[in-house]
Amino acid sequence: MSCHVVQRMANRGKPNSRARRVKCDERLPICTLCSRIQRPCVWKRTQPNSRRPLLPQDTVQLRQLKPSETLHFVNQDEALYFRAYQEEACLELSRYNKSSAWSYTLLQACYHEPFVLRAVVAIGAFNKSIKQGYFAITGPMSERKTNMEIANRHQTFALASYDRAIVGMQQIVPIPQDPSSLRTALLACLVIYCIELLLKSPTAALNQGQNGYSLLQQWLGDKDTPNTGLSSPNSSVVDDEIFHEYGRMELHHAIRWGIKDLPRHMKRRQEGAVTVKKMPNRFGILEEARRYQQLIMRRTFHLLDESYARNMMLKQDLRHPYTADSPGELMDPCYIPTDLLGERDTYLKDIRRWITAFDPILAKSLKSANPLAQSEAALLQIQALDAEISLSGAFFTKQCDYDQFLPSFIQIVSLSQHVNRSNLKLWAADSPVFNFPDSIEKPLYDTACFCRDKSVREAALTILRTTAHRDPTRQQARLTTRASFIVDMEEANRLPDGTLPEDGRWSITWILHHYKEPETDMTIVCCRKIGYPLGEQYPAQREWKRMTFTEDEAECMIMPPWSEDMHFSSWAPKRNFSKPGCILWREVHDELLGRTDRSRTA
Repeated sequence: MSCHVVQRMANRGKPNSRARRVKCDERLPICTLCSRIQRPCVWKRTQPNSRRPLLPQDTVQLRQLKPSETLHFVNQDEALYFRAYQEEACLELSRYNKSSAWSYTLLQACYHEPFVLRAVVAIGAFNKSIKQGYFAITGPMSERKTNMEIANRHQTFALASYDRAIVGMQQIVPIPQDPSSLRTALLACLVIYCIELLLKSPTAALNQGQNGYSLLQQWLGDKDTPNTGLSSPNSSVVDDEIFHEYGRMELHHAIRWGIKDLPRHMKRRQEGAVTVKKMPNRFGILEEARRYQQLIMRRTFHLLDESYARNMMLKQDLRHPYTADSPGELMDPCYIPTDLLGERDTYLKDIRRWITAFDPILAKSLKSANPLAQSEAALLQIQALDAEISLSGAFFTKQCDYDQFLPSFIQIVSLSQHVNRSNLKLWAADSPVFNFPDSIEKPLYDTACFCRDKSVREAALTILRTTAHRDPTRQQARLTTRASFIVDMEEANRLPDGTLPEDGRWSITWILHHYKEPETDMTIVCCRKIGYPLGEQYPAQREWKRMTFTEDEAECMIMPPWSEDMHFSSWAPKRNFSKPGCILWREVHDELLGRTDRSRTA
């Protein structure tokens, strides 16, 4: 096999090329010469670079690992980090699935794709860096400096290995009709997605995930066999493990960044429509239930995002002169996309059919002695309940409408506690775990924000706060900070009888992350509905508030004191009660980014 060093050195490729004095063009996986004369294309392993990256010299775990004898590593350090991935990171990324793209497909690809090996090594090094950094923060102050130096060395090696992987990826020409090219490109997008999340670059991660998913969709579109949405139509070209992993990524994208592309949501929510109609009334095994649940979740959140997009389009079409240019999540009676109400009801029935078919397996799994089965079954139920709440809530015009889901919120909290207890048997309690992106944090976040029962929402926040350290991307901590902010504001409006009136309920409508700016790391904008001064045929009047968190506040879940400077008083004059205040969101966005009118027009 070739390595990064070999690929960059002219005339130092394969032994056959050098012996015949023919320059190897170093095309992967088979160079042009070997392809033309139809002979094996064997790459020579070179000696490691003498400039070794800095590594901790006293980490016991790495010293105990033995390098693989079959994979070709640039140096001993790569072998140690590869084993760290094999024994830790891939098991955590796989979560409850014993045979996944992380634990099987990528490890197999390391034997014939050098860039995959480099990427796997990088993930193993990031694993060590993040966990060592966590120990530095939570451990004794006297050891903090030493632990941070070790964590930085792990990260230095991880970044160097990632750079080498990217050099190899640059040679890939993705062609959906070419099985080898397609599979290689899908693997590349998969590892980039993982690493960019660990680097706190969710934008880059989700973009790469979408690039890979688009390639997969092109390939599926060329197949005569219809896409069931449950498995790969040709596993000899695209493994089921890769197919399922991209399904998870697509769901993550639909949940996080839904409203940007209306045609895509309209198309993708139709995936597996025939399969869902034929869904059994009772599932036989947990794996069958998981595949149907993932398909239904993808369809549900694409419909939800389509409703947001149509809401925004309707606001643009109506063009009320005093209409707040607000996000699609804010629904008023005059903006409800009525043409989607029938689809909403159908999709809600599908979710409830799944819950009914899953009931026997859920009851059996929760009594199982296997913590893996317990956690996975509880998690599937939690996510299904949250999907039902989210889809219903997309069409709500009143925050009080969420109160009907109190039994579901209670069940989400109860099952989340069960998942937490089971996970303590699977993973170390005092260390981050690479379990992303589909876990209990979103359902718990929604419970804290939309359930106005004080004890239930406090229980949800408690679970989020006590388990946030387990998320290496720190996204759970950010979710917890946002939810805590909303809960604190609402609890101040709770009436003596314990209820929260409609005008005392707040919702987050806009979030801006500055991952590289510690002093202005996260900004959120929220609002509450004051009323309909011109009637419900017009948009509601709302009060708006903004809050900016530093990186420490956002990730350590520290709540800074509130001040009136955070209030958008200039945009919603108190003297104007006849019309809702108009907010130009482009101006808000540019202001938070520090742009001026001149830079915006340049």
